[in-house]
Amino acid sequence: MNTSFRSIRDSLLLLIWGFFVLWLHFSKLLSTYLHPSLQPYTVGGGVFLIILAFFSLRGLYREKSSDSCCHHDQCCSHAHDHEDHDHHHGGDEAKPGPIIFKTAVLLLPLAVVLIGQNNHYTMSTINNRGVVQDLAKLPSAKASSPPVVAPTSPQPSTLEQAKQDSSNAMPIQVIDLLYAVQMPTYREDFEGKKTELIGQFVPLPVGNPKGDRFQVIRLFITCCAADAKPVGVTVQYDRSLKVPEMGWVKITGTPTFPMEGGRRTAVLKASKVEECPAPSEPFVY
Repeated sequence: MNTSFRSIRDSLLLLIWGFFVLWLHFSKLLSTYLHPSLQPYTVGGGVFLIILAFFSLRGLYREKSSDSCCHHDQCCSHAHDHEDHDHHHGGDEAKPGPIIFKTAVLLLPLAVVLIGQNNHYTMSTINNRGVVQDLAKLPSAKASSPPVVAPTSPQPSTLEQAKQDSSNAMPIQVIDLLYAVQMPTYREDFEGKKTELIGQFVPLPVGNPKGDRFQVIRLFITCCAADAKPVGVTVQYDRSLKVPEMGWVKITGTPTFPMEGGRRTAVLKASKVEECPAPSEPFVY
């Protein structure tokens, strides 16, 4: 394989990788693989790869133009020099087998991403990694601030306020309840209030004598999808459920923080559990 062909191949690989990174960004798939703080650098890297590819192609074009203008003897000598260079330094690179193998290795990660772009995790992942319920194991976790609504209009009557409270639920995350377990002041913002939480359904086969409990989990990432850790809380629901393992559910209920087994824990007493679509960003950070 001559030098020109290798240069074209390398430039095409740079273009493919650069545009692939940008495609992941604009299709909102990058958030399923990387922490938001790392995404701008990744997008910048994709743009840089494309710039490198264009400079490489530009240099190859200039080299070809220069070769076409040289004298015949000089061209022959130049070609002979290239042949000697390829012979001494190309080695296995001149054989089609290694070239195909190296190219396939560089393109394999793209194929893996495209095949598994929904990034499904199974119960095997949960069983192998375990459900984290201790924030000490997630040093980079951050709780979201409970919403505080400032009055912008005259307050409704007590009856009207009660109706609003019964229909509006405060959206929360699993991480919020784990923080509330350890922080009494934070706990007061949730305890006894109607909340709404979205997560994935995980059965609770042990420590569930009445059969009225399950776990709801989200996958927490520190850097990327490879280090995802399941974080979860217990949900108490006294009705039968027909939800597949790892299926997405929306839970409406009231958080409680009882002492169980000698330690404080979070138990979400659910009044309603229903299946729902996966959120656009399946991970929490």
